[in-house]
Amino acid sequence: MDSTSANAGRHPFSVLVERIRVRLAEESGAPLWSTPGDEIIDLLVGLEALKAQLDAVQLQVIREAHRQDLGRTAGATSTAALLSSLLRMRPEHARSAVGLANDLDTALPLVQLALNAGEISVDHARVIAKAIRDLPKEAGQETRAEAEQVLVEHARVFDPKDLAGLGRAVLNAVDPDLADKVLAKNLAEEEAKAARARELTLHDDPNGSGTHIRGKLDPTTADLFRTLLEPLSKPLPTTAEGLDPRTPAQRRGDGFAELLRRYGDSGASPTQGGEKPHIVVTITDEDLVNGTGLGRLLRTGTYVSARTVQEWACDAKVSWFGIRDGEVALSEGTRFFTGRLRKLLELRDRGCAFPGCDRPPAWCHGHHIRSWLNGGPTILANGALLCGHHHRLIHEGAWQVRMAPDGVPEFIPPEWVDQQRNPVRNNRLRT
Repeated sequence: MDSTSANAGRHPFSVLVERIRVRLAEESGAPLWSTPGDEIIDLLVGLEALKAQLDAVQLQVIREAHRQDLGRTAGATSTAALLSSLLRMRPEHARSAVGLANDLDTALPLVQLALNAGEISVDHARVIAKAIRDLPKEAGQETRAEAEQVLVEHARVFDPKDLAGLGRAVLNAVDPDLADKVLAKNLAEEEAKAARARELTLHDDPNGSGTHIRGKLDPTTADLFRTLLEPLSKPLPTTAEGLDPRTPAQRRGDGFAELLRRYGDSGASPTQGGEKPHIVVTITDEDLVNGTGLGRLLRTGTYVSARTVQEWACDAKVSWFGIRDGEVALSEGTRFFTGRLRKLLELRDRGCAFPGCDRPPAWCHGHHIRSWLNGGPTILANGALLCGHHHRLIHEGAWQVRMAPDGVPEFIPPEWVDQQRNPVRNNRLRT
């Protein structure tokens, strides 16, 4: 029986595949040592094209197997399961092959033609199929067809990796107006999703040394937070005290505290119980005056040192609570260095008065040079503007501040800075 009779009634693909296999088996053992280099190059290109063409044929056969539901006929759960068992393919590769075969049949005629001609590889085809599948639902058939044409042309030049990058941007090439609309919509959806994911938790240290903050911000809020925090977290200038000893993380922590202080002072916060939110500290008269004992935060019950309460009281609202005429009474709050007096302090000191410090007035507290607890009056001649860092430094006691005869605050350093303890002042102030 001749080959023509044997192949009678068989599909041309079946005959072609069998002939190719026979010829390859006959010729594949031929040595290549005598083959010129340019022919080797042509052979590599030709084999890649042949491989693509065989892949195209295989995909067409897979598509027909899927159409006839041969997987279930053979007892498999699906066409992909049949391929995985029959061809020893990985299950995920089998599923991908079935999906690509159907895409080529229903949505990618140009990709099918290019694959049939061996002009692109099956990897190119997968990339193009994904790019078309990922186009927004607003993209019509005409836009999808144009995108397919553009990507097939690029596939003849670029490898699949580079083509994937082009595929993600193909909508910009074929319909830039729609791409802008989709981008705006996607950004809005991503921003809304990120905003819903914002969270902040406060966890008190079990050792009582502070509170840990953990959270997540959406990109816009994070950018705003950085914008507000960065100028408040810059290193202090080199002053009479020396270089800023704080780490970047410590500076950000101090900057965050300063940010909260400014917000509280701004009056922009909503009321709580009829008043603007504020910290309430309770302490006895004796402990406050003498700097002994402890104060206590009313909201959390946290204890703070009397020295810290004295520092806060320099520029805070102070009320007296006690028994008056046999009844519990609370005095009206008194706040120091406000209004016209605060403005005069700012005009005179023009920022932190500590030597070498350049913090502006908005950063500063009004400090009583002679404590109001010891009868120091709240007047310009008894006040000085100090940033939070140097205000704490003065209340620690090593540095001292006094008013010079010319009405300018001057500072007396500790002995380890200057054994003679010669007074110094900020050069910004008038002499």
